[in-house]
Amino acid sequence: MEGARSSGDALNGARSPIREAATVWACVVGGLAALQLLGHWVPLVRGLVGAVAVAAFLYVPIRFLERRGQDSRDAGWRFDRLGRDLAWSLGACAVVLPLFAAGYVLFMKWAAHLPAETRWWLTPSAVDQPFHFRVQLDWDLAGQVAGNAAVAFSEEFFYRGYMTLRFEERWGPLRSALAAAALFALGHLLTPAPWRLAVFFPALLFAWLRNRTGTIVGASVAHFLCNLCLLLLERSAY
Repeated sequence: MEGARSSGDALNGARSPIREAATVWACVVGGLAALQLLGHWVPLVRGLVGAVAVAAFLYVPIRFLERRGQDSRDAGWRFDRLGRDLAWSLGACAVVLPLFAAGYVLFMKWAAHLPAETRWWLTPSAVDQPFHFRVQLDWDLAGQVAGNAAVAFSEEFFYRGYMTLRFEERWGPLRSALAAAALFALGHLLTPAPWRLAVFFPALLFAWLRNRTGTIVGASVAHFLCNLCLLLLERSAY
């Protein structure tokens, strides 16, 4: 009985919340990587990876929270501070997103003149042409917006919610934010491209919003707006 109890404690991560969070991350991301690899041979599976990722980012943390007698509110999924969340997230995006959009256009023009082997590390494609912001309303855009919303909210629950909660049981807010942002960036290498590691930086903004309000709602809204901004910039540029 004692041996079984010890095994259960290890599984629950009761002695090490850092180990629990790291193990959960490795299992979820590893499972998604295996699914994506299988998708190279089975097209139907490839189309399901995104939906499975959203489900995993929501379901797996809830199960591990329940093992410790916690729930989604403990991970910051709460709406009793909605006004504060929206004020901070919309205010931050009002400052950050116009600067990002301007930087994006300038960066693409600059990167277009780099050698192809160098450009591959920085951006999937780049063009030096006049930029015209345009939005074509269609079902494809609607689907992408909905998908980005689901991804943003589920990723925030996983990284700024569950994982940061576990990290803060041992570390301070700064170290926890950096660790969650690093794993967030590494998780984006499921699509192998070095430039995807740049998501480390907006992850710090999302962590800051979480620390300002004590919830992940504002961070989730900001995450969605950042995704939406990038989506519209890419559709306009290409």
